[in-house]
Amino acid sequence: MRWIIVSNRLPFSKFENGELKKSSGGLVTALSGVHTEAPMLWAGIAPDGMTPSLWAEQPDDIKKAYHPVFVNESDYEHYYNGISNDVFWPLFHYEGGRIKFDPVNWQSFMAVNRQIADAIAEISQPGDFIWVHDFHLFLVPQYLRERDLNVRIGFFLHIPFPSSELFRQLPVREELLKGVLGADLIGFHDYAYLRHFCNALLGVLDVDSNMLSLHWQNRNIRLGVFPVSIDVENFMQTAAGPVTEAFYQRYKANRHYSHLVLGVDRLDYSKGLILKLQMFKALLEQHPELQGQVSLLQIAIPTRQDVEEYQKLRAEFERLVGEINGAFSRPNYVPVQYMYSSVGFQELLALYQLADVMLVTSRRDGMNLVALEYIVSQKLDNPGMVVLSEFTGAASMLSSVLTINPWDAFGSAEKIYQALMMPLDERQLRNQAMQEFLKGYTATDWAASFMEELSEDVVSIERLQIEMKLLEPAFMDNFLSRITSPLLLFLDYDGTLVPIRSEPKLATLPESTRELLMKLTSLPHIEVVIISGRDLNFLREQFQGVPVSLAAEHGAKLYDHQRDESVSLIWTAIDAWYPSAERIMTDYSRRVPGSLVEHKEYSIAWHYRKSPAEFGRYQARKLKEELEVGLSNLPVSILSGDKVIEARAVEANKGYFIRNFLESYFSEHAQTAIMAIGDDVTDEDMMQVLPDGSFTIKVGKAQTWARYRLAEQSDVLTLLKTLSEHQWPNFEPEA
Repeated sequence: MRWIIVSNRLPFSKFENGELKKSSGGLVTALSGVHTEAPMLWAGIAPDGMTPSLWAEQPDDIKKAYHPVFVNESDYEHYYNGISNDVFWPLFHYEGGRIKFDPVNWQSFMAVNRQIADAIAEISQPGDFIWVHDFHLFLVPQYLRERDLNVRIGFFLHIPFPSSELFRQLPVREELLKGVLGADLIGFHDYAYLRHFCNALLGVLDVDSNMLSLHWQNRNIRLGVFPVSIDVENFMQTAAGPVTEAFYQRYKANRHYSHLVLGVDRLDYSKGLILKLQMFKALLEQHPELQGQVSLLQIAIPTRQDVEEYQKLRAEFERLVGEINGAFSRPNYVPVQYMYSSVGFQELLALYQLADVMLVTSRRDGMNLVALEYIVSQKLDNPGMVVLSEFTGAASMLSSVLTINPWDAFGSAEKIYQALMMPLDERQLRNQAMQEFLKGYTATDWAASFMEELSEDVVSIERLQIEMKLLEPAFMDNFLSRITSPLLLFLDYDGTLVPIRSEPKLATLPESTRELLMKLTSLPHIEVVIISGRDLNFLREQFQGVPVSLAAEHGAKLYDHQRDESVSLIWTAIDAWYPSAERIMTDYSRRVPGSLVEHKEYSIAWHYRKSPAEFGRYQARKLKEELEVGLSNLPVSILSGDKVIEARAVEANKGYFIRNFLESYFSEHAQTAIMAIGDDVTDEDMMQVLPDGSFTIKVGKAQTWARYRLAEQSDVLTLLKTLSEHQWPNFEPEA
């Protein structure tokens, strides 16, 4: 077993004069600190200048640890700049107006992703763990999945995931989501990004999730939040070293103003540099006493210098710098110091220590590690403060920073002023708290947590499912021989006992099925419970005279046939949400042809089976989202079933009912086998909570937790007939 790390490029900054120079990025640092006995191999596109023949000449230790993928230069340009930088980067940073989508570029993006996946497949071995990184490789997980490799695949997104409404603008939205869903574990920096991803899955693919996992193509896919961190120990040790101290003393001696605000960003539109200048200008205007006393040092690291849009951004930024300096400069004082370059590591740490405020104004940012670097580099006797955009992942990770809305120039200016004027003891308390947190959560901890989650022993649902071959007596004999005690049988109604009908009222119990149930329940060792979303009156009418218990409205009400009594299992206030759900569903039934509202005591459902297919699906997604938002924090759950959206009391859940029922039932019938048969998503609540060893059966092809499958509804009746005619052993009566 090995770990195969997959990134856009191999972790080498360049190849020149016959030598590879390793990069020192955060991912390299994070993974180098992970303690694992498994060997680690890094795969990615070869560095510029590298060829297969030159790679063959590299030392064995390099060739053993890295696997290059050689991509055609034209394809790489379309894949990297044409799609990754000109489509995904702007869209995922909420800059939809900057998207430049070209189908030709998309073809190259798919080709490069497949080439990378093919290269990984060639070197992978059974049991390997493959960790795919970032938006350049969105399609690689699915391409690997198509190879049917015996590996586990993880995917981590290092940038934000946008709101579902914005994501839907993407022309290849379905392809992207399906590509990522090839992974076994999908990770994000922040819960907001995970929530947006889940909403996109629902809105685009109609795939539901619970923020922890989802089912897709008969697999259980885990979801998780793993905020990235930095190499804290290295930053702290280097910040305390003599080289950094020499830089610090030199800069401190030459400072002719009281306060320094520092910005360190790539010159990218996502970093909000224009907004930063606007708020700094507002600071000088709102607090004229700071004119001559505070300076902004902005280090703008060059990026994509050959792209016209970035050239325009640089020109606009430099124009505003000149405008501010022209208005507020004094002899021996320049309000904005601007460097269009990067600086060395120790010099940067010295500037971190010199600055009273680190100002981060990102319009959107996956994490922003500069804020973390600044915090751990501070001198504890006089630490500075971070003023941080709320639109960064770091804002939800750092407890004691001052957050800003970067579009609010005047409000942000006041936050900068608050940071500059903050008393020493408060700055020390804030910085100490964040330093202690970061000491305990480093880049290595981030990588290790993801790797541990991916490597957990999870048995694939796909491997557990067995198609029930009812026409093969040998299979059925073997199956039934495993039932060695009295049987408790849970049966769903619509789609299980009876076929799905265009209108709920038409799905009545056929006389032949009634007779079959009568025969089945006449057997002394079989107890039957009907568990359905239907209301109790309907169920009692259908099963009149049949000795079965009835769990109506997903278990909200129970009719016990042995005691001949009904009991409600709901204790929350239905009136808190029912009228609102009814009003919203009624509005949708008016606008969507063929749809109707079904009223029950503890739930209400909107059916659209007879509606125009595409229009009905679209409106169903909108209705579900509207109900989830409008009824949030109320005791109601919203679920999407087969051509139905239902709002139900939070206790009306087949899983809750099963737990409560079995606790009572097993107190009298300790040695009992359990079988459950269902066809839709509400039955999955039941399948998940049944004890190990239960005979759980899914009707149809949808994803499921059940162990067995039946191809179609009519097969259920065949199975029940087989149960009723089987020559059961004489089960001994319970003591």
